[in-house]
Amino acid sequence: MNELKKGLKEVLEAEKRLNLLFESVNIGIVTLDRKYRILSYNNHVREFFHLVNKNVIGKSAYEVFHEKGGICPHCVAKLTFETGESNKIIQSKEKRYAELSSYPIKDEKGNIIEAVILIQDITDRVLYQEEILSLYKEVTQTKDYLESLIDNSADAIVTTDLKGIVSSWNKGAERIYGFTQKEVIGKFLPFIPEFLIKTEMQYIHRIKRGETLKDIETLRRRKDGSIIEVSLTLSPIKDASGEVIGISGISRDISEKKRVEKELIRRNQELSRLFLISSAMRGTLDLERLLRMVLTAVTMSDGLGFNRAILFLIDDERNVLKGEMGVGPSSAEEARKIWERFSLQKKTLSEILIEIEECPLKKDSFLDKLSTGIEIDLSQGDTALIKAVKEKKGFIVHDAKNNPAADPLIIQQLGSETYAIVPLIVRNKVIGVLWVDNYFNRRPITDEDMRFLTGFSDQVASAIESARLFEKVKLAEAELENIFESISDLLYITTEDYTIRNINKAVVKLIGMPREDIIGKKCYQIFHGTDKPYKNCPHYKTVETKNSYIEEFEDVSKGKTFLTSTSPLFDASGKFIGTVHLVRDVTELKKLREKLARSERMAALGEVAAKVAHEIRNPLVSIGGFSRRLEKRLDGKLKEYASIITNEVVRLEIKLKEMLSFVKEARIEKERIKGINIINDIISLYSQQLKKNGIELITEFSDPLLLEVDPNRIKEALINIISNAIQALSKGGKIMIKTYKQSDNGVIEINDNGPGIKEKDLPYIFDPFFTTKIDGTGLGLAITNRIVDEHNGRIEVKSKEGEGTTFKIYLPLVR
Repeated sequence: MNELKKGLKEVLEAEKRLNLLFESVNIGIVTLDRKYRILSYNNHVREFFHLVNKNVIGKSAYEVFHEKGGICPHCVAKLTFETGESNKIIQSKEKRYAELSSYPIKDEKGNIIEAVILIQDITDRVLYQEEILSLYKEVTQTKDYLESLIDNSADAIVTTDLKGIVSSWNKGAERIYGFTQKEVIGKFLPFIPEFLIKTEMQYIHRIKRGETLKDIETLRRRKDGSIIEVSLTLSPIKDASGEVIGISGISRDISEKKRVEKELIRRNQELSRLFLISSAMRGTLDLERLLRMVLTAVTMSDGLGFNRAILFLIDDERNVLKGEMGVGPSSAEEARKIWERFSLQKKTLSEILIEIEECPLKKDSFLDKLSTGIEIDLSQGDTALIKAVKEKKGFIVHDAKNNPAADPLIIQQLGSETYAIVPLIVRNKVIGVLWVDNYFNRRPITDEDMRFLTGFSDQVASAIESARLFEKVKLAEAELENIFESISDLLYITTEDYTIRNINKAVVKLIGMPREDIIGKKCYQIFHGTDKPYKNCPHYKTVETKNSYIEEFEDVSKGKTFLTSTSPLFDASGKFIGTVHLVRDVTELKKLREKLARSERMAALGEVAAKVAHEIRNPLVSIGGFSRRLEKRLDGKLKEYASIITNEVVRLEIKLKEMLSFVKEARIEKERIKGINIINDIISLYSQQLKKNGIELITEFSDPLLLEVDPNRIKEALINIISNAIQALSKGGKIMIKTYKQSDNGVIEINDNGPGIKEKDLPYIFDPFFTTKIDGTGLGLAITNRIVDEHNGRIEVKSKEGEGTTFKIYLPLVR
């Protein structure tokens, strides 16, 4: 009995260890019977469902978990009771996610009597999938291994005499070692390998002395000859007098545990390295560099370890799967050299990036060129690549030459016999496919490889999508920037406090300051030269009213007229954050409008003048003729009166001639001539009068000005200006005539230092019949302006009373 008690004690200790494992494992475990009553649960469940200080054993899972809402272990258990198989679901509550796995527990007749539910909190994986994907995979694998350990947790309990002859043999031992009870009772321990019999006899000797040997890790042989590792506890069996009469041995098969430990170590090493690659991928938004990283990680010997990899991306417009990049050696020898050299072991992230950049498998390799030429029409066929896109799942294609699901292009161009495909999925949309094979080392592609590759592809898809979106954003920004800069109108953006935030080239050109000296300044300082907002500016109105304004604005500081469009900017919450301005310089347009109005006025005046001249000319001819005849026949006072009539008629005829010259359409006969030749002819004409009036004439001809003009008409225009200057100077003074080029125009500048023109008269000097002279007709400058217009030129005048007047005539140069 003592020996049995000790044996039971050992069993209890084993159960205690199992309970310790049950409570300490970092996964929630709940067991339910077929009526969904809670049979057991561990600490993780208590914490997950906040069941602290509550005893819910025996209670209905519906009552316990439904009141918590969202996550219900009995839901997945129900599936297991109905199907008799393991099931897995994902549930959520208030942004918290859990993965529930249900496993059946059967009685000796194979009936399902209970269900074991594993509850894993996957909130971080769901919310931060890209950062913790590798950790999630490790947890998933650990969970699988733990489930395997739980399924095989029954220990082998064997009793023998002091010579090692078996006296009892339980079902756990039968399951572990494969021998039935009949085959071992009365025989020496059959599971002891021959090379360990001597060691086993030493154990027996120690047991005889009353020792207990705990947790011995040793080897055992199964009935089929295979060797397994076990954890062994040997205890003495004593009779009533305390004499050792037998041995109790409790052994646990730890072969799987040892294998798992080794696998976990290997996987941890792989995950650590791939985590570095994942960090590297997150560190770049350059699409080509990112793709190179991805494919390099897939083909590294201590990465995913495949021989070759090709990344296909979907062209949505053409509905084709196009090879984007390929990485892999071109021969077995090259593969061997690369695998020997290229490794991530004991390397930092920066060293990994350098390694990838310097990897022999660079762009334009044989495989890369081959892969970029592959295109697969997604609308035709039902091959593995097409199915991966349509069904959103991965495939392993074995015996590609005879497999109807194989892709002909892959077989023809790559010669692959076995390959794997996983889709790249972002937001439930397939953006591409990752293709891999082991062409050189012929290593089989396992389901475990596929799970690892699928998990890795999730990170790849997100990284690629981010890089593609970044490229689109960069392109859109560049296009917007080009549009912003290419607009010829002034375009600038200000904040709600009048601070200039951005400007285009037109603003820089107008202001004449570097961009960095304008941005950050107040707009009223830059555009109006004031130290506070300019109330007449449309921008001020927009800031005050938060409405758009389009109006013409006279900028006194610039001496220009602008058409402004000012619109408010609001953020997502509707808060006013600034304004956008589009400003067009309409100064020339305004001048053209004024010029058009003046032309229309002149046309009307010309029509009136023509009628008046026509009505006056005939009577005036008669009066002039009779007055001359009377002057010849009369004498004395009468002759003097007739002479006065004749002179006044002559004066009126001159005025009439000027009026008709303004009214009638002049025929222009252009020829190529130097502008200075026309000027010299006029100087010769006035040389005596200039000398007589004591006027100094200065010429400064910087350019001869090759023009294509009607010389007589241009001469008439210049004579009108020069004769006005001579009349204004009267006695003494100075006239300066200059010629020079300005852009595509030749400029003739005539300056005098006479009394100048009153400011109030300046706007009207080119209007017909406007004059400040007693005997003037007011047509001279109007005719001059008309002549210049006829030659596609323009005339400018600057004058200040008491300081003189300057006329500038701009005429197109001969190209």
